Amino acid sequence: MSGAGTVSLVDWVARYDELTARRSDLTASELDDLGLAAWFLGIDAECERAWDAAHLAYLDDGDTDAAIRCVFWLGFTRSAERDTVRAGAWMSRLFELCALAGRPPQGEATAVLARAAEAFGAGRVEESVALGERAVSLAQAARDPDVEVLATMSLGRSLVISGRVIEGFGCMDRVMLAISSGRVGVRAAGPAYCAVIASCLERWDVERAQAWTRDLSEWCDAQRGLEPFRGECSVNRASVLRLRGEWGEATTTLAEVCDRDRDVQTLEYAFYGLGDLCRLVGRREEAEAAYRRAAELGHEVQPGLGLLRRDAGRVAAARSGIARALEASPAPGTRAELLAAQVELEVEHGDWDVAARAAAELRTMADELGTIYLQAQADRAEARLLIGTDAPEQALPLLRRSWSVWRRLEAPYEAAVTRVLIGRANRAFGDEEAAQLEFDAARTALGDLGAVADLDRLERIASGSGAPAASAGLTRRELEVLRLIAGGRSNRQIATELFLSERTVARHVSNILGKLDLANRSAATAFAFEHGLNATA
Repeated sequence: MSGAGTVSLVDWVARYDELTARRSDLTASELDDLGLAAWFLGIDAECERAWDAAHLAYLDDGDTDAAIRCVFWLGFTRSAERDTVRAGAWMSRLFELCALAGRPPQGEATAVLARAAEAFGAGRVEESVALGERAVSLAQAARDPDVEVLATMSLGRSLVISGRVIEGFGCMDRVMLAISSGRVGVRAAGPAYCAVIASCLERWDVERAQAWTRDLSEWCDAQRGLEPFRGECSVNRASVLRLRGEWGEATTTLAEVCDRDRDVQTLEYAFYGLGDLCRLVGRREEAEAAYRRAAELGHEVQPGLGLLRRDAGRVAAARSGIARALEASPAPGTRAELLAAQVELEVEHGDWDVAARAAAELRTMADELGTIYLQAQADRAEARLLIGTDAPEQALPLLRRSWSVWRRLEAPYEAAVTRVLIGRANRAFGDEEAAQLEFDAARTALGDLGAVADLDRLERIASGSGAPAASAGLTRRELEVLRLIAGGRSNRQIATELFLSERTVARHVSNILGKLDLANRSAATAFAFEHGLNATA
């Protein structure tokens, strides 16, 4: 069910103009509406003035619950803007009103929700879970769907952080269904949408994030004058657009945030995302500038900067940057990106054992969080390891499973990168025709996206020159075998040293001679010495 399908068209511009034209003669309810209209239009100072006046007018009318609701929204919106001083002041006023009113059910639910949010922000996660559960129960008793949906959202976020991921996302699904049903007012719907999408992206639950972003887009279309996807919501929306291959719109969205937003945390994410998009399309100077600005604001710029360095041929800097970022124990979402990048760089240019450890950790994360995005990342990482080993055919099922997820998520870039690996696995298995078919499919997709650096790498791989020059196009295992041949070992000795069967060693020797167009082991030994491939790994 579409979120917008059950929301009536609201003209916030007309409503705001109508109410401001007769501001001196507004009722408490109309002042409340004025604050809401100003909030949706992004006129924050007017929003605060109107809701402050509305809460006092409600008190004069004897409607304490309505006054408490206004004060809650003042604290909530100030907190969303990270104005912690004013948010704290309004929340203190809320608790004061609850005490004066004898803690009526509706006011109590709002107050408990405020305390849950405060506990979450202070890192007291278990306390925030308990308070969230109580706020949900109180809101249900008071039949206040807006507070109930915000309390459920708060509870879901706390459960996810506490490790109860399935329960947490169950709460978030209930939030989205409540909005879709039309039971929730516009005041709660917008923040709930954005918070749920942010939580999904933090844990790489991309499928949910995509579905709710579509609904949020439709919901915003039903609000005339609304400043959609402000701040953090814009950044989250751009993340979804990027995954879906809508890079132009994602770039425009992030550029607008960078130009107009003042919140430091929002800006650091926006500049990093902009840097990634510029990197992907080959605008390296712009990517460098965006990453630099993100770093100045305090954002971790890996793995994006490392991949930019890799594209410029600075592999050592790329590897060390990503290793340093992982040592800082980043949040799960960032760590998953770093691990995937580390596997890619270390397999191609560095330490096989480091790559294996990174792939294993990524698999553990994928199993713990259970999202198909991370499962596909883990499959692809393990396949990268297998392509250069004795059994490249084992990589193909993993890669096909990964590719099916990218197709399901409508993620063309990830799908294309995976098809390049499928091509490499086919080539390592000896099926060059199948490899070129995969390369052709990936080339079309990457060309449509404008993924310049990836296209360059693909052309080197497809032509047979994708491996580093020093490896002469041999896999890691073939290089090990060649070094041992150059050291005078027999097939039996090589098998013992590498823990392989003699039959497998014979296959490697045959592959080496065929790839290098050499007649025998003596020629292979001479080739190894001539090209510096006889040194130990």
